[in-house]
Amino acid sequence: MFNNILWNVMNIEGNHEMELFEEEVEIYNSKMRLLNWLYDEIRIHPELFKDMVNKEGQKLPLNL
Repeated sequence: MFNNILWNVMNIEGNHEMELFEEEVEIYNSKMRLLNWLYDEIRIHPELFKDMVNKEGQKLPLNL
């Protein structure tokens, strides 16, 4: 019985860790989509966005 309880607790913790990992991957993918979109916009309209991106980019946290 104790082994069953221990296995259930480990399984719940494993599921929780997997959920956290999936959320981190989802956040990473969202950031990549945003950066790809920004890159495309800068490529399409370089003169319009270059100064604005440089100015605003300096305000971003390093861990983006």
